Amino acid sequence: MKNIQYKILLGFAALAVFTSCDNERGYADYDPGQNENLEVAGEWNVIGYETDGVTPAYGGSYLHYRTYDAETTGDNDFYLEELDPFFELLTKVQNNNGSFSGATDAPELVTGGTVTVTNGKVIKGGGRSFSGAVVDSIYFEAEFDWDPGYIYKFGGHGRSGFLEDDL
Repeated sequence: MKNIQYKILLGFAALAVFTSCDNERGYADYDPGQNENLEVAGEWNVIGYETDGVTPAYGGSYLHYRTYDAETTGDNDFYLEELDPFFELLTKVQNNNGSFSGATDAPELVTGGTVTVTNGKVIKGGGRSFSGAVVDSIYFEAEFDWDPGYIYKFGGHGRSGFLEDDL
């Protein structure tokens, strides 16, 4: 009888381990897929800066971004998306060996406006997470139709997956 109780207890423990892979903030593990954009796909902690590249834009702080394939076979398009309602950014850009940019006045798919993304780069192992783990870094510049002539600079690091690094 004790043997059966131990097996049941062990079964529940195994079930708990295999079904608790999402962290307490609810982020699921991100699967960027297998394609030519794998090197730039991921989740990011990014801050927007004024044109000086030092002063946080609008007094902001790090926000959650992600990059993922645009699901158009045979090209290097991917989406650049901010997941917080601050800059409201969702646009398609083109990957060129880890560097990226978008078309001039490309559609910004959240607001219906336009955005021009330039000078984008993902640097493998070029960043540090909030806890100090080595991760990839990301940088890009963007000009929005709601602030023409003003180029915001964005920089940040990849999400490590550790709870202490989540926003």
